[in-house]
Amino acid sequence: MTKHDDFLAPGERFTLDADDATAALLSAGVLEAVDWSGEDEPGQIEQFVTRRPQAFDVGSRAVENVHSASAAALDTDLDRGEHVPRLLRAIDAALEPTTVAIGEVRRGDDTYVIGVMRRTDSSLATWGLGRPASDSMYVIDCPCGGMNMWVLPTDSLKPDEGECESCGRALFDSSGASIYPMTSEPA
Repeated sequence: MTKHDDFLAPGERFTLDADDATAALLSAGVLEAVDWSGEDEPGQIEQFVTRRPQAFDVGSRAVENVHSASAAALDTDLDRGEHVPRLLRAIDAALEPTTVAIGEVRRGDDTYVIGVMRRTDSSLATWGLGRPASDSMYVIDCPCGGMNMWVLPTDSLKPDEGECESCGRALFDSSGASIYPMTSEPA
C-alpha cells in the first residue's frame, strides 16, 4: 500500500509502485494536473472534482456545494496565478462536511496535481492543501514576456542573480535586488 491510496475510492484497485504512482493515477483520471496560471479549459477543476466524489459515494449534496463554491470563488477578478489556489480552497471548504477532501501531490514544479481523497487526519497531513510547504516558488516576468521561475527550499535565501531564460536580460542588479517585480508563493 502506498500513501497515494488515499486518493482511491472503495473498490478502485491499481497496482502502484512508489516511482510512478502519480503518473499512473494521472493517466487513470484519479488525479488531475492544472497549470499554476489557470485552468486549461473553464471549469476543468470543477468538472474533475464533481466526478470524483461520486466514486466515494458522498452524495449529490456535495456536488451541489462544489458547484456553488466554484461559482463564488470565480466571481471576483483575480490576477494570473491566483485562480487555482482560490478555487481549490473554496472547493475544499465546500467538501468539509463530507468524508472527502481536496489533496495535492507536490512535485516541486509549478503544476498543481490534485485529487479527491478520503478525509482523515493522516491524509490531510500528507496531502492536504493547508500543510506547510517545503519549497517556495519565485517568479519574475521579464518585459520580453518570458517567465523565470525558481523553486527553492523554504529555508534558503531568495534568488539574487540570473538572466531571463528567453532574452538574456539581467533580472537582478549588482546588489542582488530584483530589477523587475518578483513574486513568491509556497510550492
